Amino acid sequence: MGLFNKGEDVPRYVISVAARLVGTTPHKLRAYERAGLISPARTEGNIRLYSDRDIQRLRRINALTQRGVNLAGVK
Repeated sequence: MGLFNKGEDVPRYVISVAARLVGTTPHKLRAYERAGLISPARTEGNIRLYSDRDIQRLRRINALTQRGVNLAGVK
């Protein structure tokens, strides 16, 4: 794995920023997490932090759900 790929895994976005980048709501991101589709990193204060790789995955999940695929189908 190169240095660039490692950077994709660095947790850097709080849930409100991640939701904006994905084009959805924080509520939906929490639902994706409850469904086991994503597992963001957590700070010591329990704040969710999403990496660039998480954002890419969330965009795919969001696109599928917008096409009518339910969360079980996405999983």
